[in-house]
Amino acid sequence: MACYRLSLLKSLASGLSSSVSRSSAQSCRALSHSSTLSKSVTIRDNIVYSPFPDCQINEHSVTQHFFGLASRWPSHVAVECGITGRKYTYGQVRALSRNFGSALIRMGFKRGEVIGMVLPNLPEFPIVMFGAAGIGMPVSTVNPIYTAEEIARQMEVSGASVLVCIPQMAEAMKEVARLCPTIRRMIVIGSADGFVSIAEMFQDSGEYFDDDIEIDVKNDIFFLPFSSGTTGLPKGVMLTHYSTNTNIQQFNVRGTTKAVDATDSFQETLVCVLPFFHIYGLFSIMLFGFEKGAKMVTLPRFDPKTFITAINQHQPTLLHLVPPLVTFLGHNNDWNKEAFHRMHTMPCGAAPLGVAATTKLLERVDKPDFLIQNVFGMTEAGGCIIAPICSANKIGSCGEPISRSMAKVVDINTGEALGPNQEGELCYYGPNVMKGYYNNEKATRETIDTEGWLHSGDIAVYDEDGQFFIVDRLKELIKVKGLQVAPSELEDLLRGHPAVVNAAVIGVEDERAGELPRAYIVKKQGFSATSAEEIQDFISAKVAAHKQLKGGVEFIDAIPTSATGKVLRRELKAQLSQTH
Repeated sequence: MACYRLSLLKSLASGLSSSVSRSSAQSCRALSHSSTLSKSVTIRDNIVYSPFPDCQINEHSVTQHFFGLASRWPSHVAVECGITGRKYTYGQVRALSRNFGSALIRMGFKRGEVIGMVLPNLPEFPIVMFGAAGIGMPVSTVNPIYTAEEIARQMEVSGASVLVCIPQMAEAMKEVARLCPTIRRMIVIGSADGFVSIAEMFQDSGEYFDDDIEIDVKNDIFFLPFSSGTTGLPKGVMLTHYSTNTNIQQFNVRGTTKAVDATDSFQETLVCVLPFFHIYGLFSIMLFGFEKGAKMVTLPRFDPKTFITAINQHQPTLLHLVPPLVTFLGHNNDWNKEAFHRMHTMPCGAAPLGVAATTKLLERVDKPDFLIQNVFGMTEAGGCIIAPICSANKIGSCGEPISRSMAKVVDINTGEALGPNQEGELCYYGPNVMKGYYNNEKATRETIDTEGWLHSGDIAVYDEDGQFFIVDRLKELIKVKGLQVAPSELEDLLRGHPAVVNAAVIGVEDERAGELPRAYIVKKQGFSATSAEEIQDFISAKVAAHKQLKGGVEFIDAIPTSATGKVLRRELKAQLSQTH
């Protein structure tokens, strides 16, 4: 996930917080909490060290760690469908995960083979994940709204040998299998011709599941999500069992979260509308929820009615959102204020969060101990790298480096570490950093330097207190409702249109989506009649909805490029700002 500039960020980062308006100062109230953290931030040689206590480190696989947790709360509800009410306890998730993993072994799958999960949020999602990971199979999640071509591209890069989907996607998955010959079997949650039913796999005896399997936690891949990194086409991010478990524990230390472990009389309750296939949803919601023994209410997609119904019915204690949903709740009149009476924290990330939207919701909730927690993370570091101390969160700041880590801001030209209030690229060092990009050493070297620092591709500053503020995006990714869109991917597709000689894509601001992709097109001679609508339709037929050119299409004479031929998207954005 990522968290970007608020309207007052630059002045705050420059030490001008005294100029903050009264209304903004009031919103600061709800971004703080009365708990304390005695350890202060250390800044040495322009490196900011984590102020949080050292988290625990374990040497188990992700599944082994979960199994240990599940034994503490076997009768507590772990996951419940917010639509149908279908639910599984912690004990059932553990048992069914063992059965599912055993069934995979019976089907001939082995440690190291990749399983592709093309699923919305369903109660069976963690069972598939823990079961496959428990036998040593890396898990690669895919957005289920992707086209067959997009899914096949990811499966081909990852070398996936088995897919899991829902019946509504059966025909598309058959096309994926045709395009990606490494796929040997397909599993469905439900029933479909030519697919193995997960219900049958749940009936397995579990005898082939080895609870004591030897997993090399520091090298074996647990999760293989795809990210465009700082630029370029999506790449497989190798997150090990060690880095995954560590990132969960880093966010679980005193001062970072107000969430508590389950007891006989209390469970944290989460309404899970953000997708588990995304790093934010998987790590910060589902895996962290399992860590606390929480009840997770799953919603397969965002629908205003079912979302509000789930909030009113389940009265969550934690509600993870992205900024468009903060805006939605601020303007929606269907939720009951009583539904928020148990809620203590609303983490928010993945896209820009505005002060106005935040303040409006805070005023409507009107709960003194209600914390909106603005965090910053990257897929390449397992989900979270910068988080605010609950007792000292400044508006506009995404906080300090999480436990056992450090961060710095470097000059984008010289690489020199900069002091407070100087803009540069945010770099991060910690045990949760990815192993690298899958089968892509070149991209790995471009992202993780020789000293092990992960380069975020975001422009940031930190103040004298060591709190970080994200002020711009060095990388070229477009974030549509928190989902990544790689400009280069759309540009490659556009160049396949017979009327296009060259193309560049940028993100343009949108109140509801955060950003939308806009294309700038140089036409070939003889195609003067080609319209913007034709170009948009061409792309819409090839990509998922969030990648479509809903920001528009403009025709220009030439694409601005550097001396090396790199598209200068910043120049296009500068031209756009001058015309508005």
